[in-house]
Amino acid sequence: MSTRKKSRARRPRPRPAPSRRRGPDETVVVSISDPADLVASIPPLFGFTPEESVVVLGMHGPERSRRLGASLRIDLGEGPDDDAVLAAAVRDRLAPTEPDALVVVVVSAARPGPDGRPPGAGLVDAITDVFAELRVPLVGATWTERIAAGAPYRCFERCDCSGTLPDPAGTRTAAETTALGRVTYGSRDEMAAALAPEPGAGSRRRRELLDDALEAAVLDRELSGPAAARRDLDAVRRAVAEVGAGGRLAEEEVARLAVALCDPRVRDICLGFAAGCDDAVDPAQAEELWRVLVRAVPEPEVAEPATLLAFASLDHGGGATLTTALERARGADPDHRLSGLLATMLAAGQTPETARRMVERAVAETSRQLAG
Repeated sequence: MSTRKKSRARRPRPRPAPSRRRGPDETVVVSISDPADLVASIPPLFGFTPEESVVVLGMHGPERSRRLGASLRIDLGEGPDDDAVLAAAVRDRLAPTEPDALVVVVVSAARPGPDGRPPGAGLVDAITDVFAELRVPLVGATWTERIAAGAPYRCFERCDCSGTLPDPAGTRTAAETTALGRVTYGSRDEMAAALAPEPGAGSRRRRELLDDALEAAVLDRELSGPAAARRDLDAVRRAVAEVGAGGRLAEEEVARLAVALCDPRVRDICLGFAAGCDDAVDPAQAEELWRVLVRAVPEPEVAEPATLLAFASLDHGGGATLTTALERARGADPDHRLSGLLATMLAAGQTPETARRMVERAVAETSRQLAG
């Protein structure tokens, strides 16, 4: 089967590795046929290492050439009574994407059941049953106590596979995601902390700087029209390169960028960075800028870089960064239209390819407007 992939801070933040450029039509494909390699590939796929979780991978295509589609991770329940509820949640999230098959991985350090089956066996059975009603088979189900080198794994009753996991950092999936500059965090909490507001984000000074920048931008847009948006885009591109080279943004620059992204024309062009629509911008470096701004920009304006980060995460498969960034955007501005659209697309099971096509159309239309 194949998988598809992509301020100031008080605590260290993982830095992306130097990335190779990706064209708008490039797809990273990694073939995986061994259960151990599949389980070890989950951290780079999701961007963090799950614990006490069930991971469900939707597979598409014929049996000998299946590819990864929509996937999700859910915390395990407190006991067997939660299995039916969790299975229904998996169905509601993945069924709209119309998978041809499913693969399930249970990560749990709990003790085996009385029958000797690994932890999570009842949940695997419940997921099997709800998807059997939709004629979607479960083609693989594996348990491990943790996703780490040397951790034991064991398949559920569908085969006799067992053994120990390889180092997740040494998988081909990890190599590909690292080459694209994507960070894999040690845990979901670590990932969430990396996107948490920095201490000065909500300060009076940051708010005043942003309000002053907004007042200047409103006047500039009234007097200059599309030229103001072009200047703002140039400022964003410079910031992408600055952050990509390891530089830090001054508070005044954070305020200027936050206001620039509040212009829908600028934001729409920036959406295309992740899809490789701008030859002057490295997609991985742009994603790093959105991470910096998510930590540095106050509410409600943080909804703009948070949504850009969510779209960038969706473009290379989603995962916990997508969920966390979208939660930040919706929490900062519940009426934010673009993050609302993204939430609706995810609820409807739309694929990254659908989002990319939408973004490419928006970039093309906005580029024509700014060129006029």
